[in-house]
Amino acid sequence: MSYEMRQLRKEDLSLYYYIKHIALIDFIESEEIAYLNRLELHESCEDNVRIYEALTEWCNVDEVAPNPTERGRGWVYLDCYTTSGTQCSPYTLVSGTDNNGVSIFGIQEQSNIVRLYDVNMQEIPNTDYMVDYIDGRIIISDPTVPTPVYIDYSWYYISVVDEWAAIEAANPPVVVIDVHGTDKVGYQLGIGKKAIRKVDLHIFSSNPAERNDIGETLYDSLYNNSCPVYNFPDGTMLEYDGTWYGRKNTTDKLSSLFNPTTSTAIIGNLMFDNITSRNISLPLVMTRDRNEVMLSDLNAYRSKISFDLVSYTRT
Repeated sequence: MSYEMRQLRKEDLSLYYYIKHIALIDFIESEEIAYLNRLELHESCEDNVRIYEALTEWCNVDEVAPNPTERGRGWVYLDCYTTSGTQCSPYTLVSGTDNNGVSIFGIQEQSNIVRLYDVNMQEIPNTDYMVDYIDGRIIISDPTVPTPVYIDYSWYYISVVDEWAAIEAANPPVVVIDVHGTDKVGYQLGIGKKAIRKVDLHIFSSNPAERNDIGETLYDSLYNNSCPVYNFPDGTMLEYDGTWYGRKNTTDKLSSLFNPTTSTAIIGNLMFDNITSRNISLPLVMTRDRNEVMLSDLNAYRSKISFDLVSYTRT
């Protein structure tokens, strides 16, 4: 695109990263020695490309169980490093370059979450393949790479989405980030504005215990906390096709780092203010119009956290 990302979009994306990677860091599931299945490619695809998907047997048995590749989930694409005690951070900075070859301290694509093995359980180097983290697939373009048979990976148990589309909703648990209003006022003599975004986090769970755990975790992650606003000079961490941004151009993960530069348009971080949490009781049978009635399992165990997302802009 020919214009720079607007401030609201940067704040929305930064909040999404904070919820997905920081607030819900404890809600991650791991799969070990899962079987891989090679996919048949369309005629127009390159002949030397091989694509494999991990088999998820439990999804065929239980239709309401969360699927790792459902909307808003996907495989984990950031390593988690212990920083102090038991605290874990996925935003550890390493030295390398961004996609433009500029030296930076940036965030690296995972290197110890996804592990690929051949039939003899010998690990295949991660430079020999790419990972589609959204659809849970392995992409191999080098014909000399051994056939992968098994895989270890971790996936996001809670589906986190920033738009509400009921027809494409994943199985619970689901967290919907809804930035639904903006107010701006002056905060000093001269230039500068205080921007207040009205935000709701809608939590959909499969039982009361899960709803309460997720709600309490999110509330505690917001109370007396803040999050940075990334500038996204090179875009987001993932491409539209689920691969790490810029990974198709290099096998060296240190030369495709995510640039964590924060926005220069605001002073400090985004602050979370006026936080409230409430359970919501809605009927399971919802009527959209006189002739259409639908059964909504998502409304069985639901809650909402509301808060103000506050930032101070320089201009």
